[in-house]
Amino acid sequence: MHVLIYAAILLFAPPSFAEQVLKVTQLAEFTDGLSQPHDAAFSADGKLIYVADMRNSRIRVFEAMTLKPVGMFGVGELSYPHDAEFDRDGRLLVADTGNDRIAIYRIRGAEAQLVGEIKGLEGPEGVAIAPDGRIIATNTRGDTLAVFRDGKLERTLGGQGAKDSQFSNPHDVEAAADGRIYVADSGNDRVQIFDSGLNHRGSFGSKLELSGPKYLTIDGDHIWLADEYNHRILWLDHRGRLLGVLGTGKRGRGPNAYNKPEAVLARSPHVWVIDTYNDRIVLLRVENARPR
Repeated sequence: MHVLIYAAILLFAPPSFAEQVLKVTQLAEFTDGLSQPHDAAFSADGKLIYVADMRNSRIRVFEAMTLKPVGMFGVGELSYPHDAEFDRDGRLLVADTGNDRIAIYRIRGAEAQLVGEIKGLEGPEGVAIAPDGRIIATNTRGDTLAVFRDGKLERTLGGQGAKDSQFSNPHDVEAAADGRIYVADSGNDRVQIFDSGLNHRGSFGSKLELSGPKYLTIDGDHIWLADEYNHRILWLDHRGRLLGVLGTGKRGRGPNAYNKPEAVLARSPHVWVIDTYNDRIVLLRVENARPR
């Protein structure tokens, strides 16, 4: 069902993470028929969001500001998709995990046509578009990043391990406007940062006590990160310093409680929490997220 809820809530992080109290208003919640939803993408105009409805093997499309469902696609074409991202030509690239590929769709509103694919991947769970147009995918099963230019493999990076530029069960990859690349290195409980040439520039996670970070989104100079097994969403600066927390740190279901959330979208002052194991999406307006 589609539910609108209006309530002002104070969200308090556990004491060790009480950098900032985030006051929010819950605007909407959608639950009907979702099964372990994962990452999502905005349409170019920001009016729609495209959500990887993972266990249903489809993409669902919603009005961003109401969570009203407006369509779906991919049934019979996708297998356990985890991520979606628009490229510079307006095509939607889907990390089609169960098919070991990136599926490419031509999009018109909620209508979609499968027009291509990038094959040869190993359980890709994240996909990003670099500012120069390169496509970067996480080979989650192979513990590497794969970089494509003009549809052809340019290079791979990584391998299993915990050193710089190595990965363990990497999930999301996101590209910032300045070319920095962020990789959610989930099995190592950290996020690694690379420059546009994919040279390692740093990592964060230990001070945050991350536990299975999955998907992140970049909102201006800030990062929102889904810290799955801590049942919370972190608001960070671009270096990974904590600014605030959504969620109580304990499993639950409510405006202030999540069950292993894996993804988040943000366009200040709004945040969309993809509360994966509660099979729902929650839209919040953050009232006091201010840089520190």
